[in-house]
Amino acid sequence: MSIEKTLLDLEDEMWRANREGDGSFYERVLRDDALVVSKWGVAPKAAIVPGVSKNDNAYVKTELSDRKVLRITDDSALVTYKAEVTNAEGVTFEAFATSVYAREGDQWRSVFHQQSAL
Repeated sequence: MSIEKTLLDLEDEMWRANREGDGSFYERVLRDDALVVSKWGVAPKAAIVPGVSKNDNAYVKTELSDRKVLRITDDSALVTYKAEVTNAEGVTFEAFATSVYAREGDQWRSVFHQQSAL
């Protein structure tokens, strides 16, 4: 499988885990020093995993489009796309999103994710 497909599949899995409140997935995939930047501020892994597990902002649908992968090195890459997200109340929002991944051994780990609301 190509690195591009691996990372796009991993990004899909991150959103699935978010929709399902699967914090254990985030625990495995996020590096300990990972950061997320969103409208709620800057959050480290220690806040992200319990937040996903709590699932207060339950998403029921996520559609990703205009996806691109930029290889930085053999062991790092950036993934960018447009996300359309619908929450449990039926409210939909759009954002541009960027994720940075680093390969550690045979596993790709999330280092950084940012969402910029449209």
